[in-house]
Amino acid sequence: MFPRLTPLQWVVFLLFVFFYGFTVFAVTRDYYQRNPPRAAAQTAAGVSAGDASALGGRMREALSDTESSLPEDLLNANPTLISQEADRLFAERRFAQAATLYRRLIELDPADVGARNDLGLALHYAGRTPEALSMLREGADMDPDFQRIWLSLGFVAVQADATEQARAALIHARDLDPETDIGKEASRLLDLL
Repeated sequence: MFPRLTPLQWVVFLLFVFFYGFTVFAVTRDYYQRNPPRAAAQTAAGVSAGDASALGGRMREALSDTESSLPEDLLNANPTLISQEADRLFAERRFAQAATLYRRLIELDPADVGARNDLGLALHYAGRTPEALSMLREGADMDPDFQRIWLSLGFVAVQADATEQARAALIHARDLDPETDIGKEASRLLDLL
């Protein structure tokens, strides 16, 4: 079936196949980097990928200037997209801009304790620690069983040198469930106090 080739011919053949494959890969990769495909599928949120990309672009454009406010149509957009954009800004250390979006999430759902937790952390990292403590305390009062907000409250209180408030919050976080990662982190912070 196969022609009889010498070992040298096999080596040359395998090198040719390797370089041919690598060349096809490199050319294809370059093509798709220069001409990204346009997705026609719907995203999980029910928004087309093009619309989601455009919305994300408009959000980034609106948030590029700290003084600018978000356009009204974006403020009434899907809370999932707002949350994703806020988390992205937080990860990029753009805390003041993330705080704006977390506030909007709270306006859309005042009972969202997770958004209050995220807003409190964003405010703290933006240098507004007293306001952060107030937001975290408010969220902890709304849902005393939400372990993460107690950990955040304790962490921010430690940073603000409010040792007694920090100790009380961390003890509460630990006591809710000492076996979770949050409970273990609360114990670790308590040991540092």
